[in-house]
Amino acid sequence: MHTFTGARYNEVETVELPPNTVYERLVLRGPKAAQPAKLEIIGDYRPFKPAAVKRPRAPLAAFTGANAFPWNFNQTDGSALSEEKYGAIREAFGGVLRMYVELEKFVPVAGQHQFEYWNLDKLAQRTHADGRELMFTFTHATRAEMETWPKTTYEGKESPDIDASPHVFTADAMQEAAYKPSGEAAYQMAARYGFNTHIPDANLKLYTVPAYPNAPVSLPRKGLGYVRYYEAHNELDKDWKGLSHYMSGWKMGLHQSVVYDGAQGRMGPTCGIKTADPSAIVLNAGLAKATPDTFRGMIDCWKKTRGYKPDGTLDIPLDQWNYHQYANDAGSAQHSGQQTRGVSPEQSAMPGAARRMVEFSTLYGGGKPVVITETGYDVHPLSTLAAVREADLKAYPKRELIPAARIQHTQGVWELRTLLEVAAAGIDGITWYQAFDDNGSLPYIYQSCGLLNNDNSRRPAADFLLQTRALMGQYTFRERHSENPRVDIWEAGRARMAVLWLPVEDDRKGSYSLPVPAAGLCYTPTVGASRMAQSKLVVKKGQAVVPLSEMPVFVPLAEAGPELPGKAQATPKPKSPTARK
Repeated sequence: MHTFTGARYNEVETVELPPNTVYERLVLRGPKAAQPAKLEIIGDYRPFKPAAVKRPRAPLAAFTGANAFPWNFNQTDGSALSEEKYGAIREAFGGVLRMYVELEKFVPVAGQHQFEYWNLDKLAQRTHADGRELMFTFTHATRAEMETWPKTTYEGKESPDIDASPHVFTADAMQEAAYKPSGEAAYQMAARYGFNTHIPDANLKLYTVPAYPNAPVSLPRKGLGYVRYYEAHNELDKDWKGLSHYMSGWKMGLHQSVVYDGAQGRMGPTCGIKTADPSAIVLNAGLAKATPDTFRGMIDCWKKTRGYKPDGTLDIPLDQWNYHQYANDAGSAQHSGQQTRGVSPEQSAMPGAARRMVEFSTLYGGGKPVVITETGYDVHPLSTLAAVREADLKAYPKRELIPAARIQHTQGVWELRTLLEVAAAGIDGITWYQAFDDNGSLPYIYQSCGLLNNDNSRRPAADFLLQTRALMGQYTFRERHSENPRVDIWEAGRARMAVLWLPVEDDRKGSYSLPVPAAGLCYTPTVGASRMAQSKLVVKKGQAVVPLSEMPVFVPLAEAGPELPGKAQATPKPKSPTARK
């Protein structure tokens, strides 16, 4: 489009862009020293002063969901649900259960949909009967779409590209019609498991080829009332896979619109989740990048393609905004070549990103809830997302020698603190990555993020989430009284709870003075239990000095009344690594 030579030093160089053109991105190529110091894009932009929308806080229980794959719920041979695995998931997690559904298996033939492969009927029915919220998340592309993409090669063998974006390879991804197969698949899912019983029978398109002789096949069913949550897709902004796999905010906006309601019905009567079930709760495809930039691109797309409602608000085709983020020492949202380990949430980019996402929703996103559907830590000591503290690195120069119990304990402490941090920032829920390890014996990132062991027992992280939910699942965040130490106040009706901890990665100790009831109770998360350990605080003249460490502690307060003063006490420096060792 233009070559900037730098010949006009310290002057403005104007480039006329073609009018009436939608730009996905502007790319500056060349040596950094040869690029302009400032770039302005000037056009017919109209100043916009958004009105902030007041957003209610979500209860703590909403932050205790989990990710799981179909095989995490099923027996090894796939013949039925596993009572042991499902029971462990049901007990440990209280929020939404997010399960991946591979589109190439759900739509093995264009226009036909397979429900038997993962025991979907049984799982959806069981979770509903147990009062649990199941969320189906599409991944990959339909079989017909995937076959149009170039094959991937690994160790000399070709295979389909499972990271293919959800459209035909040669399709114009800047047109809504490119995403119609995804919208039709979403319609079938919501027609079966949603709450609308008035679906025409002729609209149900099933795959009826047995997987093996006499194998069960899907029968037509509709309006079962089992599932309310659906996620349009997973991480469509794969910039690490190259431009062919990266979907910009505009493309994701088109895809979201089609999956939501068939692009306001333009894709026909059997396309879109809301077309099948208006009561469904629909999320955007979880972002790999924890920035509202993509959301802004989606908003711009919808201004052009969906317009405004009669009340003047933008027609936003989703019910919850959704993104992913992990806390690491490179400050990135996902894996990067610079990271070496996980870090505590307070030392990471997570709190700042959460505030930006919430601010976006408040100003531009209709005030809709914002959730994180992937976050967590590995427990393999050599993973670049391992939950290893700075103090442990000093005590054990060889990371592989850090005791497994210590890393798992840190995973639990950091995940509990992550919950508290993002809730304070205004986030509305978390589904943790993930229920079980992918392959915990491998040192690769995301392979050992499980909160449950292979024998279905709980790791400390699951213990702490279970205990916190039991203690204050219906409480919502109210305010933060101190940053260091952290002192947060949660409330449920007139009841209030103080949550206190030191935002550090070592064995530092401290204390904080709180006005508490005469009973002076303190609750501390405990490994291997279903309830927190309870202890008594010494109360003098209505005040108690609460001992503090890395582990959050929970102190019931008097019912809502006067403001809560408080006072931090001196925090001594940690002992030397040699002494700890």
